Amino acid sequence: MEINAADFDMKEYIGLPFAAQGLLLAASLMFSHGVEGAAIDDLRVEVSGNSCEGFGPNDKAFIVYATNTNPSRPVNANFKYDSVPAQQRFILFDANLNPITDRFPKYHARRLAPGEVAPIGCSYTFRAAPQPRGPLMVPVVIAKQDAAYVDPNEPEAAAEDPRSFAAFYLQGGINECAAGAKPPGLLYFLNLHPYARLSAAINLADDRGNRVGVVSADLAPLGALKAGCSNGSSKPVSVTNAALEAASTDAATRQPDATRQPDATERRREPQPRDAEALLVPLVLGTILQTQNVCAGSLPQGWIKINDAWNPTVCGNPGSVDYNVWTIQRITDQPKGAIIYACSAAVPAGWAIVGTSWNPTVCGHPNSKRSNVMAIKRLDD
Repeated sequence: MEINAADFDMKEYIGLPFAAQGLLLAASLMFSHGVEGAAIDDLRVEVSGNSCEGFGPNDKAFIVYATNTNPSRPVNANFKYDSVPAQQRFILFDANLNPITDRFPKYHARRLAPGEVAPIGCSYTFRAAPQPRGPLMVPVVIAKQDAAYVDPNEPEAAAEDPRSFAAFYLQGGINECAAGAKPPGLLYFLNLHPYARLSAAINLADDRGNRVGVVSADLAPLGALKAGCSNGSSKPVSVTNAALEAASTDAATRQPDATRQPDATERRREPQPRDAEALLVPLVLGTILQTQNVCAGSLPQGWIKINDAWNPTVCGNPGSVDYNVWTIQRITDQPKGAIIYACSAAVPAGWAIVGTSWNPTVCGHPNSKRSNVMAIKRLDD
């Protein structure tokens, strides 16, 4: 008897003798398995020669692509992400700075159109190093888990929760970061999503819990940037306004090419001045932020103002809103190429502006749109 899954009818199935039901069910399962097997056979996973954004040129971190080789049928694919060694676990902090256990392997699904080539991850990710100054680069192996053909008109899965991909890791052993209520160390902000960008606002607070600033983050998939010390006058306390953005069309359709190397133009490209909210260059991993609060107007040589706040209990005790406290950051210990976000002012010698933006929550808190924040880059050693 020939079985066609498309002709399967539950009413007829129930009316069959028990033995016939078994034969029919077995045939149906074999057919379904064959369809799934064919779908997964149409998937190809390759490590390209394209470097992952946010990693150094010597990190050998490369974008991993998946290809649906079927010319006419879309596929829902599920991929497995495991660490090397396998099944590692790490302590992270979630978007509210609560400790969580980060477990490998992980699984992530996405739909691939007929013939589509799409980025699905990177061959490395970041975690805290056992010894400072870090970070630890963790190899990641990506493999096909399962796949199924899908009707082109079938809606895709519900949108993912962006905050679930926002996390921090704590790099301990940093002497410049003081002890306090939380384990001492330097917090790095992580994007846990394997192929989508993550934008978010990192809220900063002082030792009394008062909000003193916010840092806008725009992270590449599996990327990380330095957020600040876990204790002190300007520490990260929460993540808000998180959003995920799929990879650009250019990146999603680029063919894997293990032999491709950046050309001379790509190697010498420097950031151009533009809106810092869109810029947010990831800070150099392994460097230290040194900040402190001072009374307004107190700016020692080698420091720059990065925020201000009103505090009626200090610095003249103003009874009405008066930004009488400045948060300042040391700039003399920053390496060449470092990026600092500071209140708009005279640019220090040896630095250049690479972006500006308006942020009404910092640096004078202007109500009307004007560039009150500048991103500056160190040019000399």
